[in-house]
Amino acid sequence: MPDPLRILVIHGPNLNLLGAREPAVYGRETLADIDRRLTATAKAAGARLKAYQSNHERRLVDRVQQAALEAVDFIIINPAAYTHTSVALR
Repeated sequence: MPDPLRILVIHGPNLNLLGAREPAVYGRETLADIDRRLTATAKAAGARLKAYQSNHERRLVDRVQQAALEAVDFIIINPAAYTHTSVALR
């Protein structure tokens, strides 16, 4: 049996406020809700998933670099506000 794929999901700034910040705009689903759903989907597909969130660009970059040491196969990133401003994450 082959090793399961290792997936890292990285969430950028302010996503920790999902469900609480402007629920009329962003909805009531929390980041924990999203991570649980992603983890269940990965598990059903035979993969392992870890999620990470930070409001600090440096920590996000560090986590991307650390993933190589952990033999992560895929990184899925929602950089949030850093989508338009972070050359380092791009």
